[in-house]
Amino acid sequence: MANQRLFISNADAFAEKLIQVGNSMSTTYSYDGDKLTLFWKGRKITERTGVKYGDAFIVHCDGSEPTISKLKVPHRNNDLLMWLLSFNKENRAYNEATYQDLLAQQREENDWWGYRDWGIEGKGYAFTLCNRSDCGGVHHIAAFIDRKVDKALIKEVLQGWERGLYWPQDFVERLLKKRFGFTDVELSEIYPHSNYNIPLAE
Repeated sequence: MANQRLFISNADAFAEKLIQVGNSMSTTYSYDGDKLTLFWKGRKITERTGVKYGDAFIVHCDGSEPTISKLKVPHRNNDLLMWLLSFNKENRAYNEATYQDLLAQQREENDWWGYRDWGIEGKGYAFTLCNRSDCGGVHHIAAFIDRKVDKALIKEVLQGWERGLYWPQDFVERLLKKRFGFTDVELSEIYPHSNYNIPLAE
């Protein structure tokens, strides 16, 4: 069985029933605003206190009693920003020359009828998507950042990113507050109408 991501959101607090962990049939959890309790086949197996909205965990499921650990996020700020925009390690570059090589390779590999790519770019960064040939949607094909990642850059990139993020809003807010010191007002300016779902990037 695959590992499951568990994100703590405001909506989880004081839930009257157990909440399923991802697509696991046997693992559930409860959260009361401070305490996270994990259950397996209806039996309590672990408990954590001091859990806050926006915290994220990995529930390790291998068919036996699951274990839980904190979700690790990229340590480097440039990787973190590319990760938040769902660019996997294989699609990240750290200078424009490497990015252009990666982009050329991706265009050749994805050279189907009707192929097109698009994205956003600015001084010291670029993020490129392309359309999928098999069904609707997009591929995240190449990105680079070779400048300091700070509040100003994050705000510029996220305000130009029209697709929203695939991570839960509580998680993103807590991460940006903790790592970069964003305020609630600053966060509301970045993504007032974004859509948050389940993450795609590793």
